[in-house]
Amino acid sequence: MLFPTFTFILGFLPLTVIIYFLLAKKSTNAARIFLVAASFIFYSWFNWSYGLILAGSILGNWIFALLLYRKRSKAILLLGIICNLLLLGYFKYYDFFVENVNLLFGTSWLLKNILLPLGISFFTFQQISFLQLICSGELKRYSFANYALFVCFFPQLIAGPIVLPDEMMSQFEKEENYHPVSKNIASGLYIFALGLGKKILLADLFAEIADAGFAAAGGNFFTAWGSVLAYTMQIYFDFSGYCDMAIGIGLLFNIRLPKNFDAPYRAENISDFWRKWHITLGRFLMSGIYIPLGGNRCGKLRTCWNLLVTFFVSGLWHGASWLFVLWGMLHGMALVIHRFWSKFLGLKMAKIPAKLLTFFFVMLAWIPFRAANWGEMCGIFRAMFMPESWQFTMPPLFDIILYLAGIVIIIFMTPAADMEKKFKPTWGNGVIAVALIVCSMFMFVKVSPFIYFNF
Repeated sequence: MLFPTFTFILGFLPLTVIIYFLLAKKSTNAARIFLVAASFIFYSWFNWSYGLILAGSILGNWIFALLLYRKRSKAILLLGIICNLLLLGYFKYYDFFVENVNLLFGTSWLLKNILLPLGISFFTFQQISFLQLICSGELKRYSFANYALFVCFFPQLIAGPIVLPDEMMSQFEKEENYHPVSKNIASGLYIFALGLGKKILLADLFAEIADAGFAAAGGNFFTAWGSVLAYTMQIYFDFSGYCDMAIGIGLLFNIRLPKNFDAPYRAENISDFWRKWHITLGRFLMSGIYIPLGGNRCGKLRTCWNLLVTFFVSGLWHGASWLFVLWGMLHGMALVIHRFWSKFLGLKMAKIPAKLLTFFFVMLAWIPFRAANWGEMCGIFRAMFMPESWQFTMPPLFDIILYLAGIVIIIFMTPAADMEKKFKPTWGNGVIAVALIVCSMFMFVKVSPFIYFNF
């Protein structure tokens, strides 16, 4: 089930909120169990088999959790992590692996064209972190209902934010969270409306420009640059819009999800960008890969190697394609260069040129991330830097207004996760929320899938 649908906004969401709080008056445990069931309905709406995979993953990891509660064994933890990675590897990387084996060794193994369960990378990472924290003794024992809800809480199940066990399950145990709070409902609806507007009124419109440009492999110089800028806008408004909607929906249940974006396109360097972009993935990669590899504690060369390995994994996590790996390695190399520049040489660039350079690099790095194949990527780069045609055609006025609106919002808009602290339920904010929801609903006939559903 998609957030931007009539079924969700006019049916599933209000019914789920109302039934949840009615049940909570009788039993908080019944409310939790209902929310787990509602989350499974939400997830299985896409494909009934997804629910079976999610249920199997939850039950399997709970068995490992029970074993770790009895004995904190690294062997049990390792086995649990391997099982999670095998599940993820089969659904996400089996065809990629077979395709590359066939290419390297001339074999003819058949591809299975496996249907990728939505959000499998997200709920796999969350459950791995759950097992790691139990093994380290940093997580107290929670009930199965709390654990299941932590994994499948529908607002963030499919595309994040990637939540940590204690920051979610501790909220499920607070008695005050089971009573409706008018301020949370008002701010939640407002933030949801902003996210919906980002997705429908900005991301999906930028998608039309980007799709046309990439399909033509760039076209001429101006078309290529315009389509890459459009995709740069699209992926930010698409993903941050989803996260804003997730944060807003969470507030309806008095659950606060972590911030996942903090104005990343205003970053002053590539390291700053990764502190602001997909923040919850960054902290998982930091704690789960970079620090265990040694972090920055093992000398300059080892630190650079650790960064490259971490971003190789980041690229592969995003998709079973060497183009995603290339995107990850570009960011890894950029971080290595930045570390040499700032940490080892002690140099610093002026703020405005630094921001422009960072944005320019991030925009170019999105090309392999978006391209369908190597030929399309090369065509875009060729049109941008070695164009055969310089013909300029004035873009439609609507496209110009769209670009300007996107740039203004990126420069000046406060991240949605910070709005909740300052939000006041005024008539003005109510009008803005209603206007965004109504305008978005008029465009539901051509909603595109969220980009991060593929990961």
